Amino acid sequence: MKKNDVKLGSACIVLSVMLLLSMGCSAHSILIAKHTYQSMYVSHKTYAPHANKVLISEFTLPTTAKHEIISYLDVGKAWYGTLPQQVYVSMAYMAREIGADAVVSVKTWYQPAAFAWITPHGSGVAIKIIDPSSIDLKEIPGYWY
Repeated sequence: MKKNDVKLGSACIVLSVMLLLSMGCSAHSILIAKHTYQSMYVSHKTYAPHANKVLISEFTLPTTAKHEIISYLDVGKAWYGTLPQQVYVSMAYMAREIGADAVVSVKTWYQPAAFAWITPHGSGVAIKIIDPSSIDLKEIPGYWY
């Protein structure tokens, strides 16, 4: 075996380990061993948490709605569960914590995790309504949690 082959093999092993470790940080990694919730903030403003119900919808808002995107949300469950209810409940909790009024463009699916063959996952966009007169959220199809 040549010296360059050993270096290349070592580099491949290090790169593979780094890739696996970085995948374990994602809410949608198959390596997650606990329920994972991630939020990627877009807004430069912060909003107070609240206890109101939050709309969870697969739909987007109409263009007339005056709103701000607060964050992109990702939920990954590590154990078997019912979809989409568990994901919806987690997204609503996350949305209330950042002051969002709704989570739209919600997608849900099943995928493997570290300790289960099939677990619920989801993603969505947390939004804050800036002008409540520009939209009635009750007219958007979805669920209130």
